[in-house]
Amino acid sequence: MGKKSGFTENEFAQICNLYVNEGRSYSQIAKILGKGTETSVRNALVKAKIRRGTEESGKLELFRPGQTFGKVTLIKQLNKSKKLKYHVSCSCGYEFDVDPYLLTLANDHKNKVSCCQRCRNAL
Repeated sequence: MGKKSGFTENEFAQICNLYVNEGRSYSQIAKILGKGTETSVRNALVKAKIRRGTEESGKLELFRPGQTFGKVTLIKQLNKSKKLKYHVSCSCGYEFDVDPYLLTLANDHKNKVSCCQRCRNAL
C-alpha cells in the first residue's frame, strides 16, 4: 500500500486476511488493528480492488449457545438491550454478560475477554 493509505504492508495484509478469509466488517477491522477508521479501511480495500469470494457467504459464523472462547462459554443471547450481548459462564462458575465481539478479538488486544474478572485478577 502507498503512504497515503496510512497502513503498512503488514497491516494491509492483515486487513485483507480479516476481510476476505474471516468475513470481518470494515469497523471490526479498524478496531482489531487499533488504527484507522471504517472509511480508511474500506478505501484501502476498494483502491486495491480486494473483494470477498462469491462462493462464500462472507458472513461470520453466528454465535451459538455452548460455544467456548478461552475459559468463557456462551449460555444464551440477551434480548433486553439494543446491543447484542450474551450471558456467559467462566470455567470457575462465575456468570456475566458480555458483547460477543470482545470474545473474538486478537489475542494481544487489550479488550479481549477470555476469562472472568475474578480469574484475570488471580493471574
